[in-house]
Formats: sequence, C-alpha cells, structure tokens
Amino acid sequence: MLTCRTCRAGIVERALKPGDELRCRRCGAMVKRGHRVTSLHAAWALSTTGLILLILANVYPVMVFDVAGYTQSNLIITGVIGLAGQGFKAVAVLVFFCAIAAPALYLASVWYVSAACSFGKRWFLVERVAHFAERILPWSLVPVFAIACFVAVVKLDMLGTVTWQVGIVWILLLSICCIFVTRAFDKNFVNDQLRKLR
Repeated sequence: MLTCRTCRAGIVERALKPGDELRCRRCGAMVKRGHRVTSLHAAWALSTTGLILLILANVYPVMVFDVAGYTQSNLIITGVIGLAGQGFKAVAVLVFFCAIAAPALYLASVWYVSAACSFGKRWFLVERVAHFAERILPWSLVPVFAIACFVAVVKLDMLGTVTWQVGIVWILLLSICCIFVTRAFDKNFVNDQLRKLR
C-alpha cells in the first residue's frame, strides 16, 4: 500500500510502465510514476553536476555593487556575513542553510543513493540517506535564491550601479539542475530499487 502525500488516502501499489502514473482517486494527486532504471543514472549524473555547480556558484562573485565610488564584489556568503554583521543572525543562518548547506546536503544525498542503486550495491546507511534526502529537499531553495538575486538587483540599481558577474550564471544553472534532480529522483522508485538490493 502507498499513501497519498496530499490527502493521506491509501492506494494499492502496482507495477507501472515507464511514463505511466498512479494517481489518488480521492484528490487526483500523482502518487507514483513509472521510471526506467536509467533514471537513477540520470539522478546520479545530475547530482554530480549540481555539486560542481554549487562549488562554482559559491566561489565566483554574483554581482559588483558600486555606490559613489565604493565598490563591493558579492558572493553568496557575503550576504550571509552582511546579515550577521547587521544583527540579523537568525536570518543569516536561515539564508546560509537554505542557499548553501541544504542544497549541498540534498545533492550529496541524492548522489550517494543514486550511485548505490546504479552500481546495485547496498552501501552503508543508504536507506537513511534516501530518507534524509526527502526531508531536506523542502529546505533546498536555490531557485528561490536566484529569483531573490534578481529582485535585489532591481532595488540596488536605484542606489548605485550593479554589474552582473559570472556567479549568477552558475546560480541559474544550479537552479535548473536542482529542478531536474528532483524530477529524476523519485522517492517511491528509489525505495523500490533499495528493496531489490536487500
């Protein structure tokens, strides 16, 4: 039996062909999708790409802000440090967790589980890591951070000159990559594959 995430109704599990979907009869929410085994290879490749993009997004400046001759180059961590320095320590921790730590933990968890399934190996604590990936996903807010960067630039442009740097490209690519990772890494399919490894 499966449980609908939306209305908590019980649904009889059945085998699905790739591309088929099992929907809840009560609310119509998608409960399970048929995947090819190679979709975990895609999740593994995408999570590897995502981890590389996360490193690049954090070492290259996102923008340069110039006000009356004072120029500041901004990384993702610069905003966190700035918030903490202005007394907004709780907000700084939240931004750090949602923009840096949670995406890193999610992508690393997906990488670990999808690599184990791709190799057909039962690695140490792989079920717990899969469960952790599901729990940390809602906190991985890279796409929201990318949108916030664009909104911030509109406001900052009223105060001075803002010049985009290569870091914004890595953030945008990371956002797209994270969306594709969540599509390829289906919880129910992963659980099926992990059961086969027992």
